[in-house]
Amino acid sequence: MVLFFQGLFLVAPMAEFDVLPDTRYSRYTREMVDVDQKEVDESSKTNDIEGKKGISVWTASIFIAGQMAGSGILALPSSLLAAGWSGIPLLIFLCLNALYAGICLGRCWSILEERYEEYRTKFRYPYPAIAYRAYGRKTKYFVSFCIDVNLFGVAIVFLLLSSQLIASVAKQFGISFCYWIIILAAVLCPLTWLGTPDDFWPAAVLALVTTIVACIMLIVLIARDFSLAKYATYPPTNITKFFLAFGTIYFSFGGAASFPTFQNDMNNRDEFSKATTIGFVVILLLYLPVSILGYVVYGDTLRADVLQSISPSVIKGAIQVLLALHMAFAFLLVINPASQEFEEFFKISKDFGWQRVAIRSTMMLFSVFVALSIPKFGKVLNLVGGSAITLNASVFPCVFYYRLCSQKDPNWPERYIPIHEKFYLIVIIVCGIVGGSISTYAAFIDIVAPHSFNLPCYVNLTAASFP
Repeated sequence: MVLFFQGLFLVAPMAEFDVLPDTRYSRYTREMVDVDQKEVDESSKTNDIEGKKGISVWTASIFIAGQMAGSGILALPSSLLAAGWSGIPLLIFLCLNALYAGICLGRCWSILEERYEEYRTKFRYPYPAIAYRAYGRKTKYFVSFCIDVNLFGVAIVFLLLSSQLIASVAKQFGISFCYWIIILAAVLCPLTWLGTPDDFWPAAVLALVTTIVACIMLIVLIARDFSLAKYATYPPTNITKFFLAFGTIYFSFGGAASFPTFQNDMNNRDEFSKATTIGFVVILLLYLPVSILGYVVYGDTLRADVLQSISPSVIKGAIQVLLALHMAFAFLLVINPASQEFEEFFKISKDFGWQRVAIRSTMMLFSVFVALSIPKFGKVLNLVGGSAITLNASVFPCVFYYRLCSQKDPNWPERYIPIHEKFYLIVIIVCGIVGGSISTYAAFIDIVAPHSFNLPCYVNLTAASFP
């Protein structure tokens, strides 16, 4: 089913609307507006942001970098081990693809604001709105499903990672890893009741600062072990390992599902491409040295979490605390867009109330249940990274941008995509579809393999850790 939709999205942008007469398209547009006008009107009523300044380009870039920069630092060295030396150019290539796709997504929202007045105010489900204006209602629902899988998957990984890090630091208390999942969720749950990212921007700042400090300290620790590199061995890669690495890397750059929500909180939304570029540059500068050093120094002794390959020390403990804090703050950023979309679906007021508390608490309980069911974060990371994240961070933005630029109406400014950009869009789409499909299949096979099975936490609640 996923392959069918992916193939449909690849072919469709290059067909119908390039040759559709303006008058026919205008009629088609009016029909789409009429079909969904009630929904748009209701949303517009709740999206009045008069008098609210919004966040700056730099703050938006902090949101982007703060959300994405944690899990990749721990998981990318092992992905290079799986992909071999080809993992380094793969990491850079996928970073550039995700960056350009994020820029295209920002342009898509600018197009919607340019063409439809109802989107010029604060909107609670911007990504599905882009899908709706590009392809219609059915596509909007499919994209909403992919976004929810993406955001819940990332949030679960963050919950697992932060619990594992806390359990490693607090061994002396004798509290198991599984219990830490529940404790951490209980602490974070009230914080998820805050409204939009603009209401808790300090979480984004703290998420990024803790990651940068932890990354610098991690580089120092790995460099201290550089003498081990002469004993390291680097096993050959294969297709399965390569595409598992593909999923891990895309997961590390897969924040696009939240990008439109961040853009909606900006005071100048047309500058979102600047924020995206700054955010990705910061992330790449953090990821590359840790990934290459970890792979070179430890070789085949690398664990799924690079910290597990480093000897215990005070600095290692500090890194674990900082990254645990990052995961907790990033969890709040990731879960918020999905929360807003569910609230929009159930027509819940934007004002704080018991309905918001009930919805967001239920989402937290679901996240805890999945985390307790699949306590190995690497399994979730590979599966979500190869499927929903690849679609949201690679395929959808490019397809929707091409489609929106192909639509014509006498009342709209002309949109033109240069031929070299069209070619790059096709490259990103094809790489996303092919790589994502194979990566998803490889991750699923890895999850169901007998040697990969771990008892869920509610069966073995006293488990110490699940690296």
